[in-house]
Amino acid sequence: MEQICKLYSDLQNRLSEKTGFTPVVDILKSEKLLLGISENRTPMFLIDCKFENAVADLKLECISVLFNKTCKVIDDDKQEYSRICTVIVLNSENYDFQNYFLEVIYLLLQNLPTNPSSEQIKKEIDKIVTLFSYASKAAMKTVQGLWAELLVISQSQNPEYLIKAWHSTPKSKFDFNDGTDKIEVKSSSAMERIHAFALEQLIPNENSKLIVVSVFAVQTGVGKNIADLRTIIFSRIHDLQIQSLLDSIVFQTLGSDLESSFDYCFDYQLAVDEIRFFDSNSIPKIKKENIPVEISNVKFSCNLSSLPYMTKDELNLSQSNLFRSL
Repeated sequence: MEQICKLYSDLQNRLSEKTGFTPVVDILKSEKLLLGISENRTPMFLIDCKFENAVADLKLECISVLFNKTCKVIDDDKQEYSRICTVIVLNSENYDFQNYFLEVIYLLLQNLPTNPSSEQIKKEIDKIVTLFSYASKAAMKTVQGLWAELLVISQSQNPEYLIKAWHSTPKSKFDFNDGTDKIEVKSSSAMERIHAFALEQLIPNENSKLIVVSVFAVQTGVGKNIADLRTIIFSRIHDLQIQSLLDSIVFQTLGSDLESSFDYCFDYQLAVDEIRFFDSNSIPKIKKENIPVEISNVKFSCNLSSLPYMTKDELNLSQSNLFRSL
């Protein structure tokens, strides 16, 4: 992944000597896929492709997608030529977000064959548009919660399994669910393990077990952000489909907060050192039989500080595939 960011860094030092020409470099060893720099000095991908039927340009908050655009380019051998391309341009000057954009698009373009058809290109562009359509100032609680979940994945024994079991939508009842057992991740921005629960979050179905993971997510001026955790996770997994799945969930969770989420850093070492795993059966809760049928949506806070917690060794001895992956 670092290679695409390095290519773009090198491109930034190659200003075109001719007005109207875009400096580009081939990527993925394909003359059909180019990386360039826009007039606003932001990254752009050019895909050599002409759509026979008219396709309307798309302008989202973060990116623009331009179809059948005549592009005058100059390559690293100073060769000049024109092509009709589909152009994907980032509309952000945020350095971290530019690197994130480069890596996400590069990952998706790897799904294309050496000589892709217009239909195959359109399919991957639709994926890109879908992701970035999810993507204002970030809601701090949303960023904190996602950061805690990514931290759990980054520290896990089997990150691939956890990502496959990760919630399909941000509103899922449990953060991780493999169809048998469940994991719920709770984060605290203070040095207290006081977490808010919906009663149903502590009551899985009869034949399932539930682990609650408690994470300290303390914001710092210098620390690790969501992009940093993504890098750590990707260094441990190499399946492109699982990498794309992780990106998709991140986009869906943050929505329009994606870009500004990179401004939030958290104390990584504190979170790693103080992560705790609790069997849901050990957490005090209100019994369902004590709740009148007319009352629903019961929520409460519980301090887990003095409760017994499970070690990684104990989780490894579990019969649960999900818990052993932690």
